[in-house]
Amino acid sequence: MNRVLKFNKLTAVYLLTMVVLLAVAIFNLFYHLGNFPLISYDESRHGVSAYEMLQSGNYLVNTYMYNPDYWNLKPPLSFWSIVLGYKIAGYNALGLRLASAVCGLLTIIMVAVFMLKRHGKLASVISALVLTTCVQFLTNHSARNGDPDSLYVFLFTAAILALLLSGKNNKWIYVSGLGFSLAFLTKSWHSFNIVVIIGLYLIFSGKYKSFSFKNWLLLGLSMITPIMVWAAFRYQYDGLTFFKEMITYDLLTRSTTTIEGHVGGRLYYARIISQFFIYWLAILYGLMLVFLNRKFSFKSIKMLKPEERAYWIGIISWVIVPLIFFSFAKTKIRWYILPVYPALSIIIGILASRLVRNGKLMLKIVLLASVLLVSASYELKIHRDLSHITPNVQLELIQKLRGVNGIKGDSLFYYNRKKIWPQNAVLAAELTSDLHVSNGNFKEFLRKDKALLLVQKKYYTQKFMKANRLKILVSNPWGFIVYKRL
Repeated sequence: MNRVLKFNKLTAVYLLTMVVLLAVAIFNLFYHLGNFPLISYDESRHGVSAYEMLQSGNYLVNTYMYNPDYWNLKPPLSFWSIVLGYKIAGYNALGLRLASAVCGLLTIIMVAVFMLKRHGKLASVISALVLTTCVQFLTNHSARNGDPDSLYVFLFTAAILALLLSGKNNKWIYVSGLGFSLAFLTKSWHSFNIVVIIGLYLIFSGKYKSFSFKNWLLLGLSMITPIMVWAAFRYQYDGLTFFKEMITYDLLTRSTTTIEGHVGGRLYYARIISQFFIYWLAILYGLMLVFLNRKFSFKSIKMLKPEERAYWIGIISWVIVPLIFFSFAKTKIRWYILPVYPALSIIIGILASRLVRNGKLMLKIVLLASVLLVSASYELKIHRDLSHITPNVQLELIQKLRGVNGIKGDSLFYYNRKKIWPQNAVLAAELTSDLHVSNGNFKEFLRKDKALLLVQKKYYTQKFMKANRLKILVSNPWGFIVYKRL
């Protein structure tokens, strides 16, 4: 009876703690999610492609300004997730980012459940806490942005956790293969990190020796079937053009040369993780020192069962493989290593929970105090970042057109000598009133029926307006949107 009561109390404490943690995670992921201005990089590019898929009805070819996009060379799964967000939350920033935030939350829950089943309640809580307060995982091109990375990290995490579960049940290996395939349909070549990790796990676990032809066939089919189905349908539209660009630009050029100014040395990603994760790294370093003393020596690692060694090799490879691959690639972009954070949270959770169970009292106190202090510190930083919104006055001007009658589907020109549309302005125009932005010049605007013109204040004069028979439709401190009077 006492054991049942103790179990129930521990379970109740665990459930209450997880409810609080999930509430914090939901706050970190969804607070002001739709209020931050659109980012004029990948987020807006993906948002435009998803919107244009909805308008054209073609869900296989991603376009930008209604032309096939051979710069953003990603398969369509991330665009479909944004489409779903638009359907649920509307054509706005919340709809753009909704799927990413949900995937971030699901990743935290998935890690917590895995750790609960494999390592216990305390490990589950600590891993979830680490991931919930991981700044880069939340805010840097990830769970709070309309980029493909949050969905990719979710699928990457699902693939590796399934791989780790396959040590006890071979069927999970096929889930891992499917996770790779869906990750490829989200982020393209990045997903081959999963293939390498699967290979290392199968080799060091010795499972490859026991695989029958049927096992290999099912694993291969789970990994390639969704990709081949997509490739067959995509081929119908532009033949090999998209696939050639995927290989030559998105794989070979990014790997062998520095593009778009994304430079960095071999230690670039180590510095990035230190920048966003330094306090958790300090705790991890302390835990490793404890577990590499005389009591926990390398000799004890050799005494592990093959399945347990393979398990640890799988987790460590989850961190090391992406770091190595992207460190040797010439193009360095900080969010490429986002998938390592769930793995780091798992390692910290495992080691911390073991120390609490087996360590000395003083070490336990220091560890738990450090975990609480670090998580509180990162949570305060996240809260400050989420509370500070810098408005984009140009986007606000475009968004003032929402609800204006008679302009849906009009062309929008940009009165700017450079004639360059920021990507977030293109997205804002499409989401606001289905406006079709044009790269044409001012003379083309004057010749075009049903056309609007975005004019910054420094280009505006009363003489200019009168000479061209223009009238202001909306305005703000940045400038005006005008139309031609009849």
